[in-house]
Amino acid sequence: MKRILTVLVSLLVISAMLLSFAACGSDKKDGEVTETESQFVTDAVEPTESATPVGHSSEAVLDYFNSIVNGVKVQKPALSYRFEINVPDDITVTKKGAEDAEEVDESLTAINDAAKGIKDLFLKNIKEKSGDVPFGGDNTEYLLVKGESWASSLTVNDIDYATIKEVGDYYYITIAFADIAEDENADVLAKAFDLRDKEDVLASPEIAKTADYLKLNDYTVSYTDCKITARVNRLTDEVENINYRKNAVVVADMTGAGTLESYGDVSVIFNLEDVADYNMTWTTELPTSPLETSTEA
Repeated sequence: MKRILTVLVSLLVISAMLLSFAACGSDKKDGEVTETESQFVTDAVEPTESATPVGHSSEAVLDYFNSIVNGVKVQKPALSYRFEINVPDDITVTKKGAEDAEEVDESLTAINDAAKGIKDLFLKNIKEKSGDVPFGGDNTEYLLVKGESWASSLTVNDIDYATIKEVGDYYYITIAFADIAEDENADVLAKAFDLRDKEDVLASPEIAKTADYLKLNDYTVSYTDCKITARVNRLTDEVENINYRKNAVVVADMTGAGTLESYGDVSVIFNLEDVADYNMTWTTELPTSPLETSTEA
C-alpha cells in the first residue's frame, strides 16, 4: 500500500512539473519537395516576377522573413492557430549524478515503470489547442512572440542558417537554429519563440504544489532541432503559413521530501516538443450589396 501511495504521489509531482514547463516548427527535410509544393510546380504555367526578389544568403532571407512576419502583427490578417505539446520519449527518474547510467537505481524502478504512461495522461487535455482570430483582430496574444508588437527580432548571428526556395507562386523559407546546450544563449530563441523565465518556473504554483514531496532545486534546458518554416505568396509578399518547432531536453534537479524523502537527490529527465502552426487569410469577404444581386423586372 505504501509503495502504491509513493508511486501515485510521484506521478502527481511529475505531472505538476510537466504542466509548469509546458506553460512556458516542420518535419520535412531541407531541400525536399512536398506533395503540396509539387502541386504548385505542376500548376505554375509560366514564371511570374516576385513582388520582392530575395537573395539566397542567410542574411537576405532573414531580413525578408522578419519583414513579412512582423507585418502580420501590424496588418492583422485573419489568423487560425494550433499549439501542440508532446512528450516523445519516456520520462526518466535517476539518482543525481547518474543521468548517463545504463541502468536506473532499483529504488526508482517503481516510479519509472509508472511514469511510462504518465505522458498520455498529462497530454490528454493540453496536447493541442486551436482557435481563430478574425480579420483585423488583435493577434499579439496568439502569434509568437506573444504579447509583443513584433514576431521576430532575429539577426543572422542568432541562427544556424536560413534558406529560401521558389516554387510556383510561393517562397518556402526555413530558419534553422544551432543546438543550444544547458541554457547557453537561450535568449536567442526568445527573439522568435516563447520561452518561460526560469524564475517564473521555479516560483510557479504548479511547482509549489510539489514542495512537500519533491522540491525542485534547479533545472537545465537544452534545445535541439529548433526551426521555423514559412510559406509566402511571393507575388504579394503575404505570408500564408508559419510553423514553429522547438525541442527541449529538460533535466530537473529535485530532492525527495515527506513520503518521497527516501528518494534523496534525483534528476527527472524528459523531452518536450512544442509546435505552433499559423495560417493567415489576407482578404475578408464582405456581404454582397442587395443592389448588386437585384435583377431587372
